[in-house]
Amino acid sequence: MNQMVTDERKRIEFLAGCGWSVPEIAAELGRSPSTIRNELIKHRLDSDKRRGCSNRICAHFAECVRKVFNGFGERLRKNTPKCFESCPDFREASCPRLARPPFVCNGCGKERECPLGKKFYIASVAQAEYESERSLSRTGVHPDEETIAEMDKALSPCVKNGQSPMAVKAANPKLFGKYAKSTIYGWIADGLFSAKKHDLPFAGTRRKPHRKPVTKTNAKCRIGRTIKEMWEHLKQLGKKVTCELDTVIGSISGKVLFTMIFTDSELALAFLRDQKTSQTCTRIFNMLWALAGPALFRALFEHILTDNGVEFSDPEMIEQYRPDPEHNPTKLLPRGVHVWYADPYCSSQKPHIERFHNELRRILQKGTSFDPLTQEQIALALSHLNSYPRESLGWRTPYDVFVEKHGDEGKAFLAELGIVRIPANQVTLHPFLLGEKFQRAADKAILRKNGVIPAPKAEPQK
Repeated sequence: MNQMVTDERKRIEFLAGCGWSVPEIAAELGRSPSTIRNELIKHRLDSDKRRGCSNRICAHFAECVRKVFNGFGERLRKNTPKCFESCPDFREASCPRLARPPFVCNGCGKERECPLGKKFYIASVAQAEYESERSLSRTGVHPDEETIAEMDKALSPCVKNGQSPMAVKAANPKLFGKYAKSTIYGWIADGLFSAKKHDLPFAGTRRKPHRKPVTKTNAKCRIGRTIKEMWEHLKQLGKKVTCELDTVIGSISGKVLFTMIFTDSELALAFLRDQKTSQTCTRIFNMLWALAGPALFRALFEHILTDNGVEFSDPEMIEQYRPDPEHNPTKLLPRGVHVWYADPYCSSQKPHIERFHNELRRILQKGTSFDPLTQEQIALALSHLNSYPRESLGWRTPYDVFVEKHGDEGKAFLAELGIVRIPANQVTLHPFLLGEKFQRAADKAILRKNGVIPAPKAEPQK
């Protein structure tokens, strides 16, 4: 049965005032008598109308024989004005009509002269009480101070290390499982935890302005490899993109990161290199071919989607390899993979790698130089990033999903690259993961970005 609405409550008030019984009101509204009974009892309103205007308010009035003395002699106390105010035997009488149907004074013929306390059913008041109770029931369960302290101990260090509150919730279901995402963010904004709003990873970020498409890559390498042709090809095969490629720049003329992500597990790899060239990209894939072996390599890189950067302008050397480079450097054999190109400046076509870059920039702040870093430090950052649970994976980590899909061979491949699993509550997505020196450089980059300190002047061209 649906909840009672305003019109029904108005009808109850009117029919009760006409003297209808509870069963008659229930039959009129198509409700059960118990529903009407509960509605009348729950939402009836106390009233002091004409209360105490007569000594008959006392339950002992009829049999009272107490006497008082005045200058004219003795007289019955109950015949003096408001005798009940100082009488030690006074007990207020209650109307039997309120203890049995209809439970209210609506429609009572004795209402005008009755001195007893009254209860009325008023539709507008009943509706307001119902709406207030409904709103209160949806406010959720509020934890006590001990629970808040326990939550703070689990959440604040992780948030300050760069994790999102939802990742902490996934790692601590007993503490946060019954609370909504908006509730936890609200507690942080309200200052219930030592972690503050500015500690959240993406607080105050802005969207990048739209840019007109500009193709950087040699148009010849894109022939037969556009994203439109890729969709048609994959639709025929019933397959999907397995890997997305991109690069991340530190400072101008400095080291760069070649990044890649496997779309099924969202596990990401990154390789620190001195130059952003197609030859560098080719050497990375030659190294991965040797580490992974043909079977795992094809499973990971069967269909590669990349952007139009010059570093990816030699797709044939990604798709092929030299079996004997010393004695026969011109002989090429296929690796069994295919390279495709996204449209220029369409980051939405490579959502996995773009999302990874957002996470990566929480450690490698934009504007910081990668020159002091080593591949071991990049592997450390990747270990933390790939051990960070994702909502898209059912709050599992990319590392766990990758190992589950590729078994011991996949785990050994990651170990060769220096990537290990980090416990959930130890995951750190913050520049200080890479040391105090890098932390200071990241702080300067943030201040420079916000205009607090001036940007370094460019060296004059010779």
